[in-house]
Amino acid sequence: MKNKKTAALLSLLFPGLGHFYIGKYIDGLVFFLGAGVLWYAIWYRSTLLLYFNNPRSFLVWGALIFIYLFSIADSYRKTK
Repeated sequence: MKNKKTAALLSLLFPGLGHFYIGKYIDGLVFFLGAGVLWYAIWYRSTLLLYFNNPRSFLVWGALIFIYLFSIADSYRKTK
């Protein structure tokens, strides 16, 4: 029996970790890669995305926040 709070906490640390914990490896891989691509775009590809002075930065940060929140809720909901 897996713990729902542990799965949600792991997803809070990085999306996908909670899914790996509960054994949903495909879901975890999708969340992990999605968040990884966005973090890569923010930190390594464009320093302009670090600052909120253009519309693209809001789009990328909004997508990242959405992935984090959805990963937390999804891992909590799928834990048995």
